[in-house]
Amino acid sequence: MKRISLLFAFVAIPAAVLANPGAPRVSNLAVAQPSQGEARVTFDLDEDAVVTAEFVADGAAVPAEFVQTLSGDVNRKVAAGSGHSFTWKAHKDWPDHTVASFSVKVTAWAPLAPPDYMAVDLRADAETPRIRYYACSNAVPGGVADRRYKSDFLLMRRIPAAMVRHRQGSPVGTTIRTDNETAHYCTLSVDYYMGVYEFTEAQYSLVGGSRYATPSFVTGDDSPYYPLSGVFWKNNIRGNVGVAAAPDSSSILGKLRTRSGIVTFDLPTDAQWEYACRAGTSSSLPDGTEAAYNGSGLANLKAMAWIGGASPNADGHPHEVGLKAPNAWGLYDMLGNIREWCLDGDAAYANDADVADPVLSGSFIIRGGCWYDGPFNCRPAYRRDSGGGWQNANIQSFVGFRPMCAIPAER
Repeated sequence: MKRISLLFAFVAIPAAVLANPGAPRVSNLAVAQPSQGEARVTFDLDEDAVVTAEFVADGAAVPAEFVQTLSGDVNRKVAAGSGHSFTWKAHKDWPDHTVASFSVKVTAWAPLAPPDYMAVDLRADAETPRIRYYACSNAVPGGVADRRYKSDFLLMRRIPAAMVRHRQGSPVGTTIRTDNETAHYCTLSVDYYMGVYEFTEAQYSLVGGSRYATPSFVTGDDSPYYPLSGVFWKNNIRGNVGVAAAPDSSSILGKLRTRSGIVTFDLPTDAQWEYACRAGTSSSLPDGTEAAYNGSGLANLKAMAWIGGASPNADGHPHEVGLKAPNAWGLYDMLGNIREWCLDGDAAYANDADVADPVLSGSFIIRGGCWYDGPFNCRPAYRRDSGGGWQNANIQSFVGFRPMCAIPAER
């Protein structure tokens, strides 16, 4: 096997300067080779920024999936100042290549406009900082489907929502709909991060917090990667608090905030959830097609969701997250597998913004359907309440959650 040989080319203008004149500025960018097959990049930064890098070999970009062994001031938020550096161990990631000409582009992202992916290390003994950023799905170490992001790490996707006006609900005449899906337009205010996956049993075991019950199907080698269930909006996920209050410190979200240092982790609002699920579509399924009880509509739903009903594919239990097709924004299991709590109280659409509706009845909105539900419940527009209050034993094995957080994640 060949060892990589690098002859470095100096990069005079960082990518961030070329792409966005208003972005934080990188200066004094230089590349050195401290040892065979390694690249050490040094740079200065004029203001705090999230820093990512792209490597170019012989005039072509090195695929992001081969740039995995990075250390130092890269893929994280970096403070303004001079003397920053990071290292790529190219001989480990890309061992069978000989390179004659090598360069690097460094991109500085404003904290309010960060990269698309963020990973949070949930392990108790994790090194700091716990938060890493990646410009695209291919740049996520090991790939998005790696089980680390269903257990040790919480992987988040930036949702492009700032000042976007989109339609919620379903129009009258849609083949499958309910009366509480009144079509209306909603303007979202800011981008936010949304969990790529539903919060899992393995992640819960690291974070902790109260739990109502452990369903009997949580057994077997794959069960740590099942979505967490047996949890309720109050006492378990957020604690005995209202919509406007921060989660209690002993709740799952409270403990997640403490472990991660991200103080805005919460449930998505009803509007945020539907917008993220649709991923830019307005059809009754987020792949641009229409839901149906049979034919191609049912087949399309089964390609993206574990469902029950008259034509099930879930075999009576949830499944490991991320095994079905994602939506256009890379979110998995938005439909089926496990129902997901939203922040809003059970009410009709009360506003045209992405704020939570007030708690009017003591019940809360649940979205997405689950492994028990048929096509009617597994649609972006479908909304139901928690059925008699925040805690209902009849739904406990069917409902979990997907975390979101505000941008910037780091304060």
